[in-house]
Amino acid sequence: MRWTSLVGTIYVKELVDILRDHRTLIAMIVVPIVLYPMLMLGSVQAVSYQKEAMREEEIIVGVLNDEQGQSLNRLIHADAAALKRESNDEQLSQHQSPERERWESRTMRDSSISRGAARDKMFAPGTLIDRDSAPQPINKIRILVLGSEERIDAAVRERSIHVGVILDRDELVDQPDIQNKIQFHSDKEDVRSSNAERRLRDVIQRTADRTDARRKSERGLPQTFDEPFAVETVDLSAPPSILGQVLPLILILMTITGAIYPAIDLTAGERERNTLESLMVCPVPVIHLIVGKFLVVTTVAIMGAALNLGSVTATVYFGGFNKIISTTGGSLPLGKMALILICLIPFAVLMSAIMIAVCSYARTFKEAQNYVTPVILAVLIPGGIAAMPATRLDGVMLVMPVGNMVLLARDLLLGAVVHGWQVVIVLLSTTLYAVAAVAIAANIFGRESVVFADVESFRGHFARTMFRPAPRPSLSMSVLYASLLFPLWFFIQAALSPAGGEDAKALLYATSKLMPILFVAIPAFIAWYWKVDLRGAFALRLPESKFVIAGLFLGLSAWIPAHEINLIQQHIIGVPESLERNAQLLVDTFQHMPLGMLVLVIAIIPAICEELLFRGFLLSGLFGNRRAWSAILASAAIFGVFHFFLFKFVVTAGLGVVLAYLCWRSRSIIPGMIAHCLHNTIGALSAVRPEWFTQLRLIPAQNPSSNAESAHLPAFTIAIGIIVFLSAIALSSLVAPLGRKQIAGGVSPRNA
Repeated sequence: MRWTSLVGTIYVKELVDILRDHRTLIAMIVVPIVLYPMLMLGSVQAVSYQKEAMREEEIIVGVLNDEQGQSLNRLIHADAAALKRESNDEQLSQHQSPERERWESRTMRDSSISRGAARDKMFAPGTLIDRDSAPQPINKIRILVLGSEERIDAAVRERSIHVGVILDRDELVDQPDIQNKIQFHSDKEDVRSSNAERRLRDVIQRTADRTDARRKSERGLPQTFDEPFAVETVDLSAPPSILGQVLPLILILMTITGAIYPAIDLTAGERERNTLESLMVCPVPVIHLIVGKFLVVTTVAIMGAALNLGSVTATVYFGGFNKIISTTGGSLPLGKMALILICLIPFAVLMSAIMIAVCSYARTFKEAQNYVTPVILAVLIPGGIAAMPATRLDGVMLVMPVGNMVLLARDLLLGAVVHGWQVVIVLLSTTLYAVAAVAIAANIFGRESVVFADVESFRGHFARTMFRPAPRPSLSMSVLYASLLFPLWFFIQAALSPAGGEDAKALLYATSKLMPILFVAIPAFIAWYWKVDLRGAFALRLPESKFVIAGLFLGLSAWIPAHEINLIQQHIIGVPESLERNAQLLVDTFQHMPLGMLVLVIAIIPAICEELLFRGFLLSGLFGNRRAWSAILASAAIFGVFHFFLFKFVVTAGLGVVLAYLCWRSRSIIPGMIAHCLHNTIGALSAVRPEWFTQLRLIPAQNPSSNAESAHLPAFTIAIGIIVFLSAIALSSLVAPLGRKQIAGGVSPRNA
């Protein structure tokens, strides 16, 4: 049978078995379909009921003496009478709307329905918001005389009264030259206390406004007499909503929840049913088994995420809540919901692989549940950080696992501006993490130490005495390290980025010091610890002379097609302003550095370190049982992503393809180092010594800096460069391609 047929058979069989289980159907279908309508309807109705109940509740106020209590009582009753007069005046000045007439007639016919209840039944939910913002008098109040400030404070803390009110005099005085001072004592943690204080403050503020207007009128002063400025703020931000603040984290959690049960059932469940050993000895490669099981877990996780998202969308859209909680001008962002679902796919892949890897160590269903709990807690930490209102989708949060997905979903739902490059970085980083997790799961699932698990299985999995010598790093080892290094390198670049007015010297010097450690020393230690042949892992072999010449030709000519590709891309999609600023900043920094130091920092160190990591440790791990070109393209894509400039991804990844191809043909990292070093050296020299290239007529005289990328190179330069570039590729292709085992140090004659 073909590979796809085997995997498809396993996938269909496992998926049918999972979907037959009533627990899966309840968790994946019943819960989201029932949960979100109940959650939203219940929460809105509960909030509305609580507001109405608190509005009708009696406010208990503590005062010092009877005189102050009477003064406060007169103030509250005067405000209620004034609000009633203002409401009557407003009704007389306006025509009654049909809705109002129907409401009044209904209220007159059915006296058993209260005025508030009738209004709630007749008007849409949006009207309730307007009603809440309208001035509300205090109809029920009880004033207790407590005699001292200490007793008032104690009563507030004990919550026997809602708020304490202390006046500076027993009688409130209405004189322009005297100010009445009022002090509130409340408990901010008590909702009723805060509500009572707010309502009393509103009464005092309305009374102050009426007094101010009356005094101006009596003296013939305009109402704007003490208001020389009229300030109006137009708030363009999207209002906080249930969709933007709550839904992203819920979606992430429900996606994880959807992957938990199938991952446990397909790993620990197999072991508990005593079917895992028989499954492993079937005449089916282990990779087919793990791919089929992994696809099932991923499918269930994506289906759960889609059902959760669809249930929320249907509840909001058809339940009449879109005008209340939507953040896009009164309509639900259906297109953004679909984009969020697409973005959840790599995240579902990531979490499915992690769950399979973790649950593979469990011997029973219950033990697997115990293993999963800390994983969920670990996932919620970055998710909780991202859910904070002040967190933004930039800097390190762009590549923070889980956190970047929460922020992306939140910004899309809140209507914030999300640039395309931000979406791309989030998807690329999450996809990279997912690939690493899949590699780890494939490496763990099927190991004897895991299949025949005992108490020491997890510890023995990392014990050096249990490792067998290997000619190259495993796929999981190389991809996992690249995935962990990606956010770390991003954090370092972001932390060392120059501030306004600074040059990039500190960034360049720091990266040149850290590259040997992160790109070479740590991968070498990992390879040594896992008993991997360092010579095979990093392709440390002396190449034939033809490959050295090919590397020289590539290094001398690659900048020419790279320049033209950049120029074509610039004409098609333009150049981001931030990229132009960064390029100019680098050019200015280069010009103030010694030439020898510039070549060392820009060319020699990056060429050695990046080649050892990407064309050595990573590429050798990617080869494994995969086709050579798949490994070459994968390593080139990761190499392009590591440079963080998406605008130059095509050129950077293209250079990665050429260098990986050269390493594959030569079985050595040295030709790639030579080509990489020369390419970077030419780029640096073109920025600080453009006159050299002008004298050689390699670049036009009117464009002395090739970094500007604003004009095509001379036709002669392009022709010579392409000829030399193609000659280098042809020279490296003169011998037959090497097999996978030959690349890793083996002697298999099989071609890649």
